[in-house]
Amino acid sequence: MSRNLSDNLVNLLVLAILPVSILAHAVWLPRYISVPAIEDSGYVSIITLTFVACVFVSLLTLIFNSNLASSKLTAGISAYVIAIYFLREADFHRLFTIEHVTRGKFYTMEAVPLWQKIFAGIIFFILATCLLYLFIKYIRLLWSKIKSKEPWAISLLLWFIVLVISQLCDRSGLNHTHFGRVIEENCECWAAIFLFLTVVQLIPTLKLKNMNIGAKYSMHKNVQI
Repeated sequence: MSRNLSDNLVNLLVLAILPVSILAHAVWLPRYISVPAIEDSGYVSIITLTFVACVFVSLLTLIFNSNLASSKLTAGISAYVIAIYFLREADFHRLFTIEHVTRGKFYTMEAVPLWQKIFAGIIFFILATCLLYLFIKYIRLLWSKIKSKEPWAISLLLWFIVLVISQLCDRSGLNHTHFGRVIEENCECWAAIFLFLTVVQLIPTLKLKNMNIGAKYSMHKNVQI
């Protein structure tokens, strides 16, 4: 079995577990277990944050590992995006403001101090710039990898789909129901898992600089022989 096939089977297996987890928390488990599980401090959120943190650490290895032939700029920008992603999932805004800084009404509320709006605006302007850079630079590569069923690209696609589902639940009437909250929190958790799988599956595809140098030396040596 090829590595691509086995990795894609892992992607499909992880995806197949998602509806099982949703049914478990919405139907099978008693409410005294499922309700605390999907709260902001519940174990589902803790699992989500753990996987996002692992993605951030993995990106740092791409920045500081000189042997990997990867773009340090891309890794650095991605690490910044993931850091904001982590703070968003951790509801870090609650430490200093009354509303989520990713929502438009944060910037129109009179109760929010001007300095908070400016500070948050700078952070998310940089975030928007980073996302635009990644989109313009890699969208064609990503699309070609998706068409060729490259595992890391499939994982990234599944991350996007599952995350969109979670946000749709968050912004709909389902957010006021137990079932809707279960879908939202589980999809956010699975999105983090797919993001982690993306990085884990991508790193082995990056060529080692030392291996490339060794290969060139070996070829030169064979030519001389």
